[in-house]
Amino acid sequence: MNKYKKFLITSAWFLLSLIIYLLIITTLAHFNLISYKVVSIISFIYIILLFMTNGFIIGKKSEKRGYLSGLLIGVINVILILFLALIFRSFPEVKSLIYFLILLLSSTLGGMFGINFKKK
Repeated sequence: MNKYKKFLITSAWFLLSLIIYLLIITTLAHFNLISYKVVSIISFIYIILLFMTNGFIIGKKSEKRGYLSGLLIGVINVILILFLALIFRSFPEVKSLIYFLILLLSSTLGGMFGINFKKK
């Protein structure tokens, strides 16, 4: 059960961070404080860092194979994003596949870094 608990907590942290970020960035964009191009660039970088951070956290909690733990949390988070997209009726396109692969790669890299920074 402990194995699933760490994935659940990390996914909940991911979802909470994503919702807070979306509220802030939507508010700034609504009042035209930042342009759409800047919003898209900041969003891309933030999501990659968020995936990498989640991979790092789960990799640090892993006993071995940090890349696999990072990949697994990345898949869980991508499924969460797809689920949220379906709720808000924003269906992903084929070009989104590259975006999701980049997110999975960043999560996997985070897991690799996390397992290496683990205290022994």
